[in-house]
Amino acid sequence: MNMRYLGAASALALAVSLGVAGTAAAQVSSATLRGTVTDGGQAEAGGTVTARDVATGFTSRGRIGADGGYVIPGLRPGTYEITVATADGDAAVDTVTLSLGQVGTLDLDTAGVSTDGATQVDDIVVVGRRIFEVRTPEIATNVSQAQINNLPQINRNFLNFAALAPGLRLSQDPQERTISAGGAPAQQINVFIDGQNQKSTIIDGGVAGQDDSRGNPFPQAGVQEFRVITQNFKAEYEQAGSAVITAVTRSGTNDFSGDVFVTYQDENWIEQDSFARRRGDPKPPLENLQYGFSVGGPIIEDTLHFFMAYERKDETRSNSVFSNDATYGSLFASEFGTFAAPFEQDLLFGKLSWQVNPDHRLELSGTFRDENDIRDFGGTTSFDRAQQVNTDVRSVVLKHQWTGAGFFNEATVDYFQYVYNPTALNFSDYGREFIVFRDDNAAPGFQYNVFNRDRTVFNTGGRSDNQYIEQENLTFKNDLTFTDVQWMGTHTIKLGAKYSMQTMYVNKQFGRNPQFRFDVEARPEINGSRDIPVSVFLGSAVPAADVENNVIGLYIQDDWQITPQLEINLGLRWDYEDNAVNNDYVTPTNVRNMLNAIQALPGYDFPSYFNPADYISDGDREAFKDAWQPRVGFSYDVFDDERTVVFGGAGRYYDRIGFNFAFDERFKPLQFNKEIFFSVAGGPRGGVNTVAWNPVYLTPAGLDPLLAAAPGAGEVFLVKNDAPIPYTDQYNIGLRQKLGDWQAEITLAAGRTKNEFAWYIANAATETGGRFSGPTPSSVGFPEFRNLIFFSAHDRERRYEAVYVKLDKPYNAQDGWGFNFAYTFMDAEQNGSRDNGLAGFDFDYNSPDQTPWYPSSFDERHRIVASGIIDLPADFKLSGIVTLGSGTPFTQFVCPTAVRPDPSNPDICWNAGRPKKYGFIIPDAWAYRQVDLRLTRTFELWDGHAVEAIFDAINVFNYRNYNGFEQCLCSAEYGDPRSQAFPTRSFQVGLRYRW
Repeated sequence: MNMRYLGAASALALAVSLGVAGTAAAQVSSATLRGTVTDGGQAEAGGTVTARDVATGFTSRGRIGADGGYVIPGLRPGTYEITVATADGDAAVDTVTLSLGQVGTLDLDTAGVSTDGATQVDDIVVVGRRIFEVRTPEIATNVSQAQINNLPQINRNFLNFAALAPGLRLSQDPQERTISAGGAPAQQINVFIDGQNQKSTIIDGGVAGQDDSRGNPFPQAGVQEFRVITQNFKAEYEQAGSAVITAVTRSGTNDFSGDVFVTYQDENWIEQDSFARRRGDPKPPLENLQYGFSVGGPIIEDTLHFFMAYERKDETRSNSVFSNDATYGSLFASEFGTFAAPFEQDLLFGKLSWQVNPDHRLELSGTFRDENDIRDFGGTTSFDRAQQVNTDVRSVVLKHQWTGAGFFNEATVDYFQYVYNPTALNFSDYGREFIVFRDDNAAPGFQYNVFNRDRTVFNTGGRSDNQYIEQENLTFKNDLTFTDVQWMGTHTIKLGAKYSMQTMYVNKQFGRNPQFRFDVEARPEINGSRDIPVSVFLGSAVPAADVENNVIGLYIQDDWQITPQLEINLGLRWDYEDNAVNNDYVTPTNVRNMLNAIQALPGYDFPSYFNPADYISDGDREAFKDAWQPRVGFSYDVFDDERTVVFGGAGRYYDRIGFNFAFDERFKPLQFNKEIFFSVAGGPRGGVNTVAWNPVYLTPAGLDPLLAAAPGAGEVFLVKNDAPIPYTDQYNIGLRQKLGDWQAEITLAAGRTKNEFAWYIANAATETGGRFSGPTPSSVGFPEFRNLIFFSAHDRERRYEAVYVKLDKPYNAQDGWGFNFAYTFMDAEQNGSRDNGLAGFDFDYNSPDQTPWYPSSFDERHRIVASGIIDLPADFKLSGIVTLGSGTPFTQFVCPTAVRPDPSNPDICWNAGRPKKYGFIIPDAWAYRQVDLRLTRTFELWDGHAVEAIFDAINVFNYRNYNGFEQCLCSAEYGDPRSQAFPTRSFQVGLRYRW
C-alpha cells in the first residue's frame, strides 16, 4: 500500500478523532434510548439518566434537558438498568432491553416507579409494561439471538434468517448463498458487522466472500443479533440500492460463560431429488460435520471483558467420474471412480471490550475466515480437471466511544481484506479434450470441419485457468451525535465522515495452461489417430491490475421531534470514489486508431447510441461527484400513546460499480486467445490452415515457440468516461399498530433504479440490428482484435412496487413462545440486459432503450415467511419456518408476442413464463413450499450448565420445488419441470453444551 496514503490517512484519523466526529449515535451497530423525565406529570429540568448494562456493568449517561427530555445514544443491544437522578434529588429506577438499531422510548416519573413484573420482549423490555419500537420510519426487521439460536437450519449461516424480513429472498444455490431484495440482484445489498462495511468491491455477491462460496460469512456463535432494513434506511448507511443488513457481535460479560457444539449429517439423511431418483443415480457420499465453541467473560469485572468464537465446517462430498459413451468411454476407464470433493472452512472471531471510565470506551475485534472447496469435476470431467476455490477474509476493527455533555462520538479504524483465489489442482499437465466430430455436409463421405463438433466424450489433464482477486480496505470513520439541541422541538443531530483507502488487485490467468483437442474416433479423414491432436488452445499472459481507490463519505442526519406525536427525519449523504471505473486508464493507441478507421469507412458511422469520443480516455476521467442522496422520513403517533403510528419516507440511495466490470477494459484487449490447428502433413484441412504435427509439441520446449509465433486476438471493451453510478429512489408509506403483545405493520413501498450497466455491441451495422454484421477491426487492418467491440451502456432501469405485511409477537422466556409473519406482494420489472452479475452482456438488442420491459428474475409476486418458537413440557422446544412463494419467472422461447424492433431480435419473451402452482392451505397458490422444523431437548445439569440435543428437519414434507422448466412454447411439454431446487428433505442432529 502506498505510504503516502497511509500517512495522510493516519493524520486524518487522528484529527477527526480529537476534533469533530461522525454518525447518528452509530445506529449501524447500536441502539438509542430516549424519553422524558417528569415528577407527577411536570417535566424535570436538569439531572442525569444513567444506563447500566446488566451483563457487563458498562454505563452510559444522558443529561436531562430543560423540557425533561433525555437521549442516550450508542448503547449496545442488551438489558439495561436505567437510573434517574434529577437536579432536585428525585430518583427513579427501571429496566429495559433494547434491540439493534432501535430508538426506544422510556418515559420516567420520579413520583413513583414500580419495579415489579418486568417482562422481556425482544424489541424492548420495560418494567411493568412492554414498549415496542413503533416510531421509526424504517421498514426494519430485527432477528434476535433467540431466533438465531433456535430456528431450524443446516449450515449455521446467520444471514439465512434475513429471509424473515419482507422483500428479501435467499438464493437456492448450495454453492453460492446470496441475498437479493427489492426485485434487484445481490450486488445491491450491503452488510455491516459492528459497523464495518462488508461490501464486495470487485466481484459479485454483494457481500464480500459470498460469491462462488458455500461457506458462512461469520461464526454464528459470535453474532448477538442483526437487523434487516428493507427500505428507508438513514443517511449513515452507504453503498446499497436495495436493502441493508447490520449485525452486532457478542461481547464478554461479568459472567464467565460459553458453549461447545457439534452437528452432523450424511447422505442417508438427505432425500435425492426426483430427477436423480428417476434416472436411478446412486446417492453421492456426503458427510457434513460442523463444530466449534464460544467463550467469554471478565478480565476486570465491570471494566474489561473478552469474547471468542470458533467454528469449523467439514463437508466431505464425492463426485463420480464416468462416461456413458458405449463406444469410446472404456478408453478412459483408468480415470473413472469416485473422488472426494471436500469443503473446509475455519471461522474465528475475538473481541476485547474496555470501559476506560464512564465517558470513554474502547473495543478491539478481529475476524479470520479461511475456506477451500474442491469442485468442478465429475461425469465426463476427470478429477485432474478439478479446481480448488479458496476464500480468505481478514478484518480488524478498533472503536473508541466518547460520551460528553450533550454529545456522543464514535471513532473507528478498520482493516478489511478479502481474497478470492480459484486455483487449478493440476496446472502443470496439458489439458486434453476428446471429441466426436459431426458431418452435416450432404456430400458423399465424411466432410471434416474442425468447428463441427458433435459431443465431448471425456476431459482430462490439467485445468486451464487460475485467478487471484484481492480487495483491501483501510477505513477511518468518525460519527458524532448531538443529543440536546432545541429549536422548534428537539433535535438529535448526527454527523459522519469516512475516508477509506482501497486497493483492488486482479490477476486472471485464463487459458494459461494449453488445452489440446483430439479426435476420439481416430478418423482417417482427420488425423487417423487419437494421439495426434486437431488443435491446441492457449490464452496469453495479461499483466495483473493493481488499482488504488480513495473513498470519501459524508452525511448529516437530523431526527427532529417537532411534537410528542410528530417526528421528521432529515438526512443528506454524499459519496465519492476517485478510481471506481478506471479513472486513470489510458486507451491504447491501436484501439483509438481502430475506432477512427471504422468511423472513417465510406457510408458507415457508428450507431447514434455510441460516440467513440465518449469512451476514449487519456487517463484523466473525472470521478463521479454527484452522489448526493437526500433522505427524509416521518412518523406520526396518531393517539399519542405509541400504539398507532403512520410512517413513511423517500430517499435516494447510490450503490457502486464493481471493479470486475471496469477491469475488462484493461484485460480483454490484451487477452489474446490463440488456437493452432494440426494435421499429419500440415496445410489446409478441416476448413483451416494446419501445422504438421510433431510430438515435440507436447512439451513446453516444443510448444512455446510455436504459440509465441502464432497470431492471436483480444477484444475491445470501452468504459464510458462519465459513467454514472447506479442509484435507487425509494418511497414508502405505512401503518404500524401495537396490539397487546403483538405488533402489526403494513407498508406500501416502491423503488426506481437507474444507471445500471452492461456491455453492448458498438460496431453494429444499423441502428437497431446487424449486431454481428458490422465492420470489424480486422476489416480495417487491426487483426489483433476480434470481431465485436463492446461499450458500457448505463441505461438499464428497474421498477418495483410492493406491499409488505408484518405481524410479530417476539419470543420471551416468560410467555414461552413467539411468532413472526411476513408477507410480500411485489411487481418488479426491468429493461436491458438479462444478466444479473456485474459483467452483464446483451447480444439480443442494440441498446437498453430498444429492449422491452419484462419481469425481473427475482419477481415473485407472492411470498410468505412465517416462523415460530414454542416451549414444550419436559424441557422440549419446538421451532419452525414455513416458506411459501408463488415462484420466480422463466423465459419463453419461440414466443409470438416477443418485442422485435428489428428482425434480428430473438423471438424470446424474457421472464414471461410462470411455474405451475400447488396447494398449501390455499389451493394452487404456491410454486415454492418448504416447512423446516427443529426440536430441542435441554438437560439441565448444575450451576447453569446444560446440554441440548438438537434435531433439524429441513423441507420436512419433501416438497418438490423446481427451478428449471421446458421453456419453448413450441413444445407440448412447455412448463414441465427440468430441475429441482435445493434443498430436498434432509435431517441433521446436533449437541450443544453450555455453561
